[in-house]
Amino acid sequence: MITPIVASEYDPLFTPPDGADDAAGAQDLGAVRRSFEIAARPFLSSALVWLSWACVLPAAALTTPAVLPRFGPSGALLLWSGAILLGGVVELTAVRRRGGFGGRSPLAAWALRVQGNLSLVGLGLSAALVWAGAASLLPGLWLLLLGHSFFTLGGLAFPPMRTAGVLFQLGGAASLWPGAPPFPAFAVGAAAGCLWMAWGVFRYRGRA
Repeated sequence: MITPIVASEYDPLFTPPDGADDAAGAQDLGAVRRSFEIAARPFLSSALVWLSWACVLPAAALTTPAVLPRFGPSGALLLWSGAILLGGVVELTAVRRRGGFGGRSPLAAWALRVQGNLSLVGLGLSAALVWAGAASLLPGLWLLLLGHSFFTLGGLAFPPMRTAGVLFQLGGAASLWPGAPPFPAFAVGAAAGCLWMAWGVFRYRGRA
């Protein structure tokens, strides 16, 4: 009987690698991982970046229930746009202070295209949920998408990203749980994932 090396995407998180893996395949995978590690270094420039996201995202989530009744969807959209811009400015400033984007990598470009496509999928699903009157599902949707992205790329670029991805996904699932408050659940999940990333980057910078 032939058994699969990996039964599911999540197995490598909980089980050790199989020593019987093909040597050539393992070597190829190692080369890909090294390339992703180099491409990811600008985004691992400072733990303060992830600490700022750990503050910005939960703050926006916890403020949204107060903004919606007073200013409507446009006010909530403005709130989240400002929060994302604020976090992005902090991240870009940290990246540039650490030397910026030193070069381009085909793998990095591929990853950015994948993330861009995932964002388009998220926007389409968000529009459908708002149209259907189910906007309360948006926090869970975006945490699940973010968690999937982090988990998928984390195994190639930065292992703590995988754990952060699982934390985001748990927060997304909690946001979608019937009767659960979606925005507080989003805040907890986002804070947990970002704080884990901050700790991982702190340790990475210490070793580097």
